Amino acid sequence: MAIFQPSSDHLDRLLDERGTVVARHFETLDDEWTVYTRPQLGQDVVDFVLVHPRHGVLVVAVAADGQRPTERVRRERTTLVDQFFALPGDAPDPGATVRAVVVDPDRSTADTRSMLDDGRDPAVSVWGRDALEDRLGGAVLASPAIVVPAESVRRLHRQLVVHGVTPPPFTIAQLSAEARTVATNPGGSPVRGVAGAAGTGKSFALTARAARLAAAGDRVLVLCFNLTLAHRLRRLVGERCAEYGANPALVTCTSFHTLCSRIVEDAAAAGIVAAEPARGTWPEKIVAKTEEVLRSGFECRFDAVLVDEGQDFRVQWWNLLRELVLRDGGEMLLTTDPTVDLYGKASWSSPNTLESAGFTEPWIEMTGSYRMAPELLDATSRFAREFISADAPLPVVPVDQEAVVGEVAAGARAWHDIERVADLGPEVGRAVVRLLQDTPGLTPRDVVYLCDYHHDGLAAAEVIEAAGYRVHHVYSRDPDERQRRKSRFWPEADAVKGCTVHAFKGWESPAVVLGVGMEQRSRRLAYTGMTRVTSARRGFGGHLVVVSADPRLAEFGRAFQRGAALSVDS
Repeated sequence: MAIFQPSSDHLDRLLDERGTVVARHFETLDDEWTVYTRPQLGQDVVDFVLVHPRHGVLVVAVAADGQRPTERVRRERTTLVDQFFALPGDAPDPGATVRAVVVDPDRSTADTRSMLDDGRDPAVSVWGRDALEDRLGGAVLASPAIVVPAESVRRLHRQLVVHGVTPPPFTIAQLSAEARTVATNPGGSPVRGVAGAAGTGKSFALTARAARLAAAGDRVLVLCFNLTLAHRLRRLVGERCAEYGANPALVTCTSFHTLCSRIVEDAAAAGIVAAEPARGTWPEKIVAKTEEVLRSGFECRFDAVLVDEGQDFRVQWWNLLRELVLRDGGEMLLTTDPTVDLYGKASWSSPNTLESAGFTEPWIEMTGSYRMAPELLDATSRFAREFISADAPLPVVPVDQEAVVGEVAAGARAWHDIERVADLGPEVGRAVVRLLQDTPGLTPRDVVYLCDYHHDGLAAAEVIEAAGYRVHHVYSRDPDERQRRKSRFWPEADAVKGCTVHAFKGWESPAVVLGVGMEQRSRRLAYTGMTRVTSARRGFGGHLVVVSADPRLAEFGRAFQRGAALSVDS
């Protein structure tokens, strides 16, 4: 009998009569099949996802009169592939490894195909009553030629969440006193802002707040700017939901522009079509269209909207969410780190702006960094003061660091100057290989390398792969492939990770190799990359290796390499 998530005892609560009929047929499959009932995929809740280690994945939609299940299941399959299953280097389409199915338990297969305009979409299989009753065992089998990647199957199992089922147990990160204030909202404030530098626990606090709200039955929207960060936030939300006994399917984690795209698409399906703006970039146009359809009556409401890495957000976007997406009486939360404002938005610096965005209370200031070993924190702070801003708000080593994250081992650091910026990518690759070869206990999955430009990232990947290590990266010379790789970037991949600093913002890793170019913006990128190192995992103190092509940083690099005193007060 197939394994159901949640157990088949809960089917009547989750499904209507027709869906329950389909589920009962799925019970007859063997126990290597896992059947997820009503799992959440991004902003969609899917009828069924069937997973088998050799026969792949089926995304199943139950047909209903008046609906367009073929379009829906095709979209659900795309979301599952890009955000939950595929890895960055995989082909654009997985073919028969992930299949889409529309099933109607009340009609024959022939009649169902006729109802669906002959069912001629080659990407979607159509099953009727006869397929369920007579041919199900054969219909779910894949071609013997397909190969189902075990790592992708593990990724899917790890990320799928269903109503009423918490994720498997995790080692839950403790919260500092400041983070607990954010998570509990003791004053019941409807709009709150949180400011803090890297490693102060903003994301942990925000996702804990999301889980607490979900535990109370609220529908929560967790947003960020970067597509890649949404994957990490989804994982953190799952961990916190397990801690609080909350339903993870009540929390939607996505990027802002992905949300906008889905709202516009769903509104069009409901008959509310936005006019195409005459000018502007795609991000500007999709935001304008989103506002138009929401003001025209399309509903997409949440009880709470929580925004991470809010320094990347425009006030216009925030107010759109506050006015048109948040339910009346709902709650909003914004976390920011102005020192890593890589896009130069500076959205939250004006008192008039804050008032217009609904902020009437002082912001919560998170000052203690729980991510980095003290000496690494000291070095990165000195870099920020020298090369970004003399009055940059910087974190401090908190007195309760050990109580919150355990004993933090001493961090290891290295700095390599190179003469030609053209050599940056290969030198970063060689630094990764040396780090893995020279550091017992460090595994490829522990290492992230960060390059600003895609050609450097590709050159580094070539060196690392030539040394025998897998690389899981976002780099490409083709813009479409870049976007696809970002959507498939996964922090749990068993490989070296390669990423741009922009796309890795909000994440962390126990070992970071950072390439620094010669442009002025490279310095802010360098600081952001340096602060991605975590010293609070598996007994490592954190490894930070900098490869710099900027001779103006050489003096700092020599002191960094020696481990000399780098106190910002010296």
